[in-house]
Amino acid sequence: MNIPSNDSPSSVSLVQCLDAQAHVNEFWGEKTRPDGRLFTQGRATQVVFGMLKHSAGSALVSQKDVEGSSSGTKILAATTFNIGQPSPEQPDEGEVVVQVSGTGGRNVGADSKSQQQQHYWDILQSWLQRTLEQNEGMSQSLHLLKGKACLRLVVTVIVLEDNGNVKDGALLACMAAWKDTRLPQVGKDLIENQGKLWWKQPTGSITSLTNKSRILVDGTIEKKKEVDSDKRDYRISLTMGIRVHPTEQTTYLLADPSGCEEPFLEGIITVIVNLATEKLQFDYTGKMPLTANDIALAAKLARARAMEVKTILS
Repeated sequence: MNIPSNDSPSSVSLVQCLDAQAHVNEFWGEKTRPDGRLFTQGRATQVVFGMLKHSAGSALVSQKDVEGSSSGTKILAATTFNIGQPSPEQPDEGEVVVQVSGTGGRNVGADSKSQQQQHYWDILQSWLQRTLEQNEGMSQSLHLLKGKACLRLVVTVIVLEDNGNVKDGALLACMAAWKDTRLPQVGKDLIENQGKLWWKQPTGSITSLTNKSRILVDGTIEKKKEVDSDKRDYRISLTMGIRVHPTEQTTYLLADPSGCEEPFLEGIITVIVNLATEKLQFDYTGKMPLTANDIALAAKLARARAMEVKTILS
């Protein structure tokens, strides 16, 4: 009988199944991670624009666990819009509505945990809604006629595969779908007649300017073409897990935590970067208080991530 050694793939898989925390801690103790990344290293990210033909804009974001791997986190976002009246309080702004669902993710297929799964999507939807509502550039670009007409933009997000850190992927998918969206313009696509807006085209629809290219986060671009010439306000986030060394009591930040790492983190910090103003917004949940050095490092990593993704959205 051949008994696998401690370093063989079989034994590693057995340890991972029997004691997942010990499996992850072993890598963390060596200052590395189960998928081979450094603590400050995010996963390779791909964005494909124009995935859905009949939406105003769409994009698919894939965060690969390992280079060349088919597994990871995959999120699809699409936009649609309709014309309505703005609120009296905001006569020159439109409305953004986010809807989140999932065909793949945690606890899928386990009927007893379906409510927990839905709660998971609801939290993500609430976070995305708040983030996009705070994007004044987006809501103001939905303005058509002050006090008379505006656009209601619906952003639909579908989590196709969840292997950790869906927040960053979902926000990037929203931003990429927003980039892919061509908005109608009064005088060009719409005309005002008797106090109402009418489509110039007899079909009553706007064809989105799609971008079929695939752009890698490292800046590699294949068959890229211009999507829209307007200036848009984009937000990019980087989520980092908090890991505290059990004996040294040293705090480490793990950029873009994977699904196998998330259950054993001491906390989560997400930094949202406004690409136009470079302002930062921090969201933190966890047991451990963060020091000024921890926050400074989180800001530095988030800015670096934003610069990587900027080539896709600018």
